[in-house]
Order: sequence, then structure tokens, then C-alpha cells
Amino acid sequence: MNTNLNSLPLAKLLRTQLENTVKTARDIAELAARAALTQLAVGEAKVPDYLAEAQRALRRRLRAHGRSLGDAKHGDDTQELRRLVWEVAYEHWHRMLFARFLAENGLLLWEPGAAVSLDDCREMVDSHPEMAMGARSQWELAGKLAARMLPQVFKPNHPVFELVFAPEHQRELERLLAALPREVFQASDSLGWVYQFWQARRKDEVNASEVKIGADELPAVTQLFTEPYMVDFLLHNSLGAWWLTRHPDTPCPVSLTYLRTLDDGTPAAGKFEGWSDTLADFKLLDPCCGSGHFLVAAFLILVPMRMAAERLSAREAVDAVLRDNLHGLELDPRCVEIAVFALALAAWRFPDEAGQPLGVRADMPAPNIACCGLKVAARAADWMALVPDEVPNAAYLRQELRLLHDSFSQAPLLGSLLDPARNLKNDLATPSFDTLRTLLERALSTERPATLWGEGNEVQEEAWDHALTARGLLDAARLLDARYHLVVTNVPYLARGKQSDALKTFCESHYPDAKNDLANVFLERCLELSQRGAAGVVQIVMPQNWLFLTSYRKQRESLLKRVQWNLLARLGEGGFDSPQAAGAFIILLTQTHAPADEAFALRGVDASGPKGAAEKAALLREGEVVSVGQKGQLGNPDARVMFGESSSVTVLNKFAYHNLGICTGDSIRFYRKHWEFGEIPSGWAKMQSTVDARADFSGCESLVFWEDGNGALYDFVVEKLGEDQVGSWLRGKNAWGRQGVLISAMRDLPATSYLGGLFDENAVVLIAEDEAVVPALWCYCADPSYAVEVRKANQTLKVRGDLVKVPFDLAHWQQVAAERYPNGLPKPYSDDPTQWLFHGHPQPATDPLQVAIARLLGYRWPAETDADMELADEARQWIAQTGKLAAHADDDGIVCLPAVRGEKPAHERLLALLIDAWETVTLGSWKASTLDRLLAEADCVGKSLEVWLREKFFEQHAKRFHHRPFIWHVWDGLKDGFGALVNYHTLDARNLERLIHTYLGDWIRIQETGVASSLDGAPQRLAAAQALKKKLEAILEGEKPYDIFVRWKPLAEQPIGWNPDLNDGVRLNIRPFMTAEVLRHNKKPKLNVTWDKDRGKDVESAPWFPVFNGDRINDHHLTLAEKQAARA
Repeated sequence: MNTNLNSLPLAKLLRTQLENTVKTARDIAELAARAALTQLAVGEAKVPDYLAEAQRALRRRLRAHGRSLGDAKHGDDTQELRRLVWEVAYEHWHRMLFARFLAENGLLLWEPGAAVSLDDCREMVDSHPEMAMGARSQWELAGKLAARMLPQVFKPNHPVFELVFAPEHQRELERLLAALPREVFQASDSLGWVYQFWQARRKDEVNASEVKIGADELPAVTQLFTEPYMVDFLLHNSLGAWWLTRHPDTPCPVSLTYLRTLDDGTPAAGKFEGWSDTLADFKLLDPCCGSGHFLVAAFLILVPMRMAAERLSAREAVDAVLRDNLHGLELDPRCVEIAVFALALAAWRFPDEAGQPLGVRADMPAPNIACCGLKVAARAADWMALVPDEVPNAAYLRQELRLLHDSFSQAPLLGSLLDPARNLKNDLATPSFDTLRTLLERALSTERPATLWGEGNEVQEEAWDHALTARGLLDAARLLDARYHLVVTNVPYLARGKQSDALKTFCESHYPDAKNDLANVFLERCLELSQRGAAGVVQIVMPQNWLFLTSYRKQRESLLKRVQWNLLARLGEGGFDSPQAAGAFIILLTQTHAPADEAFALRGVDASGPKGAAEKAALLREGEVVSVGQKGQLGNPDARVMFGESSSVTVLNKFAYHNLGICTGDSIRFYRKHWEFGEIPSGWAKMQSTVDARADFSGCESLVFWEDGNGALYDFVVEKLGEDQVGSWLRGKNAWGRQGVLISAMRDLPATSYLGGLFDENAVVLIAEDEAVVPALWCYCADPSYAVEVRKANQTLKVRGDLVKVPFDLAHWQQVAAERYPNGLPKPYSDDPTQWLFHGHPQPATDPLQVAIARLLGYRWPAETDADMELADEARQWIAQTGKLAAHADDDGIVCLPAVRGEKPAHERLLALLIDAWETVTLGSWKASTLDRLLAEADCVGKSLEVWLREKFFEQHAKRFHHRPFIWHVWDGLKDGFGALVNYHTLDARNLERLIHTYLGDWIRIQETGVASSLDGAPQRLAAAQALKKKLEAILEGEKPYDIFVRWKPLAEQPIGWNPDLNDGVRLNIRPFMTAEVLRHNKKPKLNVTWDKDRGKDVESAPWFPVFNGDRINDHHLTLAEKQAARA
């Protein structure tokens, strides 16, 4: 019978609940762990007098264990606690979590066949302590019961479990666990998600810090749970393909929903003829097994297959698969625990012939999973001391331990990349392995009550940890020394630029062709771990960019020559249904460790089109299987791996070349939007950037602090990179002053016209060798077919040089250009008010009301004031029309919503400007319906201009201008209260005083009169206005927290009071107003301005480098006294 033994994966809502629970649990558990360790003074130099002997002994054990994890002990005898806190928190929470997994599956046993619940455990601890095995809580008792079943996970002698959390912390953890529904503990993939969620915040912290990734950071940064459909696709097209070819007349006992076959019924991935016809000797390894997803899935396939093929009972098959077939390695010891638990849980839950779970058995083989990342904190001599003198061949065994120690000195950094055979010279194949393991087991099984250790010292306590590490790495060495029929894994993804120096050096020394990404290094390592020849197969989940990028050409050529590419599934972006994998473009690859002959065909499935995981999974099951000659891929440009045949037509790079743009290394400091200034000041230069969609003229929003290429930016880059590397960031010179096409080098590759100036790193400019080719180049790049051709060759998120490595039919596109542009390409024109090309007139604008408000407040666009800017005649005509609106511009940049100081209310003044904007162009063109249409377009249907100004304007303004607003809506919080629109460019200290005392002051006098005459609402309006006045006066004074802080300015140059420097940008200067909450909107999402830490590290000359250790901190406040003292 064909059965599917996988239970259902976790539903999305339950997954979200589990994620939130685990993240909260980590915070609480770490708080509890630190409090418990602090109470024992584990990090302190001296033992407190109040500790009893048992506590002193526990303190020594914990300090020893902390050092084995990597916590440093300082010269004054204090000791760091970070890693120990992580360990204690993890172990306590996961003991509780795993205990509930067992209990919810009827597998928490008092004795064989007698399951108990967590409530039973609580009852025994509370009411029958004589039965509770000395446990102090139901969780400790559950852990003791589980330890008899799985000591690798529940470590009965581990010192971290001697710690007791404070009652309030323990209760909160229990509450979190109890709130999870039972379904969470019965889903097929819950355990896999658990550790990814546990590490999520740590991953975010590491990424935000931008440190180079080494041993401490690797487990968090590279942890990524593999989606079930990816696992099924790979295993169904290896193990499933084996079954189909060895048992063609017998239905497979498990559903093979992802198995792909050719028209003749043979598996698309091949027949795996190098594998035996029986699975008895089949060996599978996941060298980066994480939480064991591949191992569990393979278990649930292999057990039914062996039952059917070898006529084994369920129990015999389970034991055989665990003992003979499955092997796992993992860098992170916590992941190892989850993987062991997950595989054991699958074995205990597996149904027998009667459909009942096999349950827990003492004689069930332990999973072959080892940690290859254990930290070797001890000296080689400490390990050698574990061998007693009386043991036969003691000197030889000590030598073996020394070799093991040397082999794994970099284990936490390299994990499965280590090859102990280089040092051990195959000695692990000798009986010394078993002798050593028995010896280490004996050391670990020695139980001495903590109270007997009171006279000991920390050196003695470390022996237990030495033995534990040595035993674990001995197991890892045996697994690394073997070779496997199938090596299947989701490799860690880490680009070379993010790697620590030690990791970078290792990859370059041992895998030079693959060094650019850790994923590619692991592909090579997986091939090494597989059997040589047709018996060795590798299946991996990995990024796809190496299939196309020039930097991987040597590795592609090498692999195309020396291994068979059986099956390649291209998933592209969105393959992972998790925000942790945002931006990951993925492939599923199957290779055989044998060279391909000339006729060998690479089979592929392209599922990169859909954006979601479910749609991609459907395409993997049902999409077309394409077939291309593997050897033919060597003839593609740069030996790129593509599903189509290489074209022999002319390539674009014969006619055009690509240019990369400016990278500053600190865009927050050196980039601005042009509307952040009233006029573009000296030193700032226009800079084109990316566009969201194809446009004739766009990307004209930004400025860069250029100073002719010889100012602060140049000096910053020199200090950051060195003078000889300046050109690697300050780029694009070969394009400046020429016509071309600017490509936004991401996703759909939208194009716009290049205007000949500076451009940023996210854009690539294509320049034709012959300017006569530019119209044809533009027509091609603006056509959807261009992006299609580029994406055939390169599916990476960002594309660079491959933008010109596509077919280009010059004659065809010249014909298109001649028909479309008989008078040549048009000159620059834009109706978009975010572009510096914009003519400034409201009538044809894409957002007439926003343009009208800006004009009312006195703003003019760069195109209006730059007579030398190249513009279309139509643009110049509209600019001429804007002069007729000049009389409406406010003289001080302050326009109040209510009528004050003898001025009309803002909505009346705005209406007058709008009418003139139409009537001065075409007399009689303004109609009442015109205003209705404008308001409808501004999401204010059926309401007045006054309502739009009060309720909609500022939010829409912020959104339109990328949350760098230059017209600020100051407001007292009342619907009928005071409000004013102010031009940020002119809002200096004098104008702020004018706003406070002249405009707001007049409003206050009006309300005081209203109070005196008992006018309805006047007291409330007066109170709100007076409160606003106090806040604005506080901003004017500038005492913290209403101060401005600029991280690239020294203390003596920080603004004192409200004296903003427009060069510093809206983001920094708006802080006092948002902090005081005097704007119409002061928080996300309506005003998305924050002062989080900026990406990157500062140069050492940065004024705040010593204070923030190079971090780019913005959320910092200074007192007036500090700033005044610095200027004295």
C-alpha cells in the first residue's frame, strides 16, 4: 500500500504563534539565566561568603563549563558570562519544550509502556516526592525521565540544570509554553522552525552590527530552516528515482509527489546506477543538518522502502535505517540536540504493523548525529590527561587524542569543512576509535554529588567538559572520515565580503575557485564527502547567483567537466516562506560525482516565475522538464549554466559598455533629496538613481555631496579604502557627459534615459561606443524583451556586467528607433514633482495639490532656477507660466490654516493659486468640477479643500516626498485648533520665533477673547495653543531631548538651539519637532522617520568614533551645556 507517513506541516497562523512564543521565551530565559548566574556570582572574581558548599561546587562547574563554551576568564579572575547565559537559557527552555513534545505524543514514559503527562509529573513532585527522583519541578522530572530515553539531549549530569530560575521567570516560561496549542507539537515541521525562531533576534543583531562573520556569529547568521517542499523534491528525485528503477513493478510505499520523469517514464534525475540494488549498505549524510529536517524526511522514506523491499518489520526497519543509513553533522551543538530529538521522535512515532506507534525502546540505535563545531577550549595536554596510565596502549591513545585535538582546533568556525583525515591518517578506522570512545564514556559516566566536590578546584571540574567535547568530536571525526552514497543538505550562505579573515583564508587556501561564497565551498566539500564515481551523489539547496556571475566561471567550468549535473531546479526569489530568507534566490541541485560524457543531458525545472513558495512548489511538481546538453554549457558566455541553448547572434557588448556608479559607504551622510534644499547649495551635485518602472526621464531625485570630487567624500573614501582603491567606489567617469541608458539593476531592470551626470551604485549606465547607436540602445533597453534576455542568463538580485551580454539585433532596433523617434530622441521633460527636471507648474503635474502647496509656501524647483539645465521646449513653456503664480508665494514661508494676523486661511489662499494656475494658461479652463477632480485624486472625495489640508495633506506630502517632507504641518492637536504649514527651508530661529509669537500669539489672543466672551470651545483651544507654544519654545531653546544631533560633526559644531543646517538633511533636523509631537503626524507609518543606527562602521577620524566604537549612532542627545562648553 502506498502511504504518506508525514504529518501535516505547521499552519501559517500556528507558525506565527510559535515564532512569537519562542522569541519571547528567549528574552525571558536569558533574563532568568543571568539572574541565576549572578546570584551564584559565577562571573565574579571571589566566592561570596553566603554560598553553601554545594553552591560553591556548582559555581566552579558552571565557570568551567562557561570557559569550555568560550567565555573568557580575565587576569583578575572575573569571567564573562555571555555564552553561558545563552547555554543556560537554551537548555532550560528546550528541556520544557521537548518534554511537552514527548508528552503530547504519549512518549514521556515512567517505565516502558507507561506514559505520563506533565500534570502527572507535577502531581508526583508536589504530592509524592518520594517518587519524583529528587526532582524539584515537573520539568526537571520530565527531563530526568526523558534522559533515560535520550541522554544526548537531556544530559542528566549537566551543571546548567542545577540552576533554578526565579519563580517569576519560571512561571512566565510555563505560561508561554502552556499557551501553545497541541497541534504545534504534532506537526511535521515544528521542531525545525523552533531553532530558527530562537536564533532570529541574534541573527538580526549580528546583521545590524555588520561585523565580519566568524565562529561566534555563524550559527545564527546561517541558520535557515529548509522548506518541506524543497526537501521532498530532492529526496523524491534521488531515493524515489532509485525505487522507480529498482522496483518498476511495485508501487513505492511512500507518495512521491515531486518525482519528475521523462516521456519514457525514466526519472529525470537519472537512474543512479552507481547505487546498489539494496538499501542495506546505503549511507546518507547531511553535513549541515540543522534541526534534522532532511534526516527525518529521509527516515520516513527509507523505513517504508526497506520494509517493502527487504520484508522487514517496522521495528527492524527503523533500527536498520538509524544504524546503517542516516548520518548527520552540524556546527551548532544546540541544533544537534534538536536534530537528535527530531529523529528519535520520528522513530518513536513510527507506526507498527497494527498502526500503533513503536514507542520508546531502550535497544533502539541512537541517531548517528554529531557536532563538528564543539569549541576546543582546552590544551592538548588536558585531553591527553583523560587517558589513565593503567589503560593498555595509553601512550598511543594519548597521541590519538592529541591528533584529534589538533584537527578540530578550528571546529566552531569550519565545522564540516574540516577534514580530520589530513591529521589522523586513517587511524580512526582502527580499534583505537572504539577504545577511546569507551574511555571517554567511562569518564562522563562518573557521577559525584556536588557536595563531594567542595574541596575541588575549577581545573578538576573542567575534566568533565574536556571528555564531553572529545567524545563529541571523536564521533564527528568518524563521520567526516567516511564517504557516502548521498550527501544532501541546505548549505550555509555567506558571501566572501562578510566572512572573517580566518574563514576567508581557509576558503581561499582549500577551495580557491569556490571562495566567493561559503555555499559554493560547501558544494565542493559535499562532493569530497560523497563516494567517488557514479556511487556518489550530492543534492543541495543553495543560492543561484554562481550559475551566472563571472567570478564563479572557473568553478562552473570545473564542475561541468568533472561531475554530472543530473537535475537543476531554479526557484529564484521567494522560495522560502520566511522573512529570514528575504532576498534569497535559490536553486535545488543534484550532481553525481562522475564526469559526464558528450551526450549527457542536464535536466531542469524553472520555478523562478511565481513569487510565493506554494506556487513554486506546484511548478516543481508539474512544470516542464527541459533538457540541455551539459557539455554545451561550456560554450555559453563565461560557461554560464542556462536552460536554453547559447545564441550565436551579436551580443550587445559589441556596441555598448556598462558603467558602475558612485558608492559612498555612508549614504545617509552624503546623499540628499533635492527638495531638502530651497536651492541646491555649493558642493552638492545632481545624481541619478534607480527607477521603479520604465520612464523616459526619471531617477532625478537625489544629490550627492560631491565638492568636485575632492572634498569630504573623497577624504572619507581614502580613509576607508586607501588612496589606491578610491576608484572602486567613486566610479562612472567614463559615462559622464555622454548620452546613454540608465538601468535600475535589480528585479525587472527598468530603464530610463541617462542625462550625463553622476549616478549611484544601484544604477548601471550603458554607453554606446557610437552615439548614433543610442536611440536603438534606448528602444531595446526600454522594451520588456531586454529584461527577459538578461534574466535568462542571470537571475541574481543585482545585475552588472551581464546587462551587455545579451543578444542585440542592431538593424531591428535602429528601425524601431527611426519609426518611434523620427526627429531623434526627446529632450528631458517630467511632470513628476519629485524630479529636479520638473517644471514646477501644478496643472500638468502628477500631484497638482502638492505642487500648489509648495508654490504657496514659496518653493521653486531646480529646473525653474537653472537656465543651463537641458530641458524640452514644453518644459520651458511651463516654467514661463509659473512666473504668473509668483504673487501667491508667501513672504515668510508660514501659512496658517485658520485666519490669523490679517491673512486669509490657507484653503482660501490655496484655492486662489489653483484657479490662477488654470486661468492664466487658458482663460475659462477652471471649473467647479476641476476642484472636485483634484480632491478625488487626493483621496478626499466629496470633502472640502479645508478638510484635505487639515486631515490629508501632510501624510500625503510625506509619502510623496519619500518621508523627507519640506512643508511641515505644525498642529496643536485639535480639529478646530491652530495649524500652520511652514517651509522647512526658511524655518530658521527667527522664523520659528515669528511662528510662536506672531502667528500662534495672535491665535492665542483670539482664544483669550473667546474665553472672555464665553465662546464655545475657546478654553480648550486656548489650552491647546498654550501647550503648543511651550513645546515650540522648548524646540527653539534646543535643550535635550529637543536637540539636533549630527553624528559626522564634532561636539563644537553641533547646533545650539534651533539653528538647523540644511546640509544635514530633513531626517536629523525634524527630530525636535517629532519628539515634541507638534506635527500633524509624528510617528510611523504616516511619517516614517527614525534615528536608528545607520549601517556600516565609521572611519576612525569620525568625531564620535571613540564614543560609539565606530557604530553610526543617531539616537543620541546632548545638553546645551555640553555644546556650549565645547565652543568656549
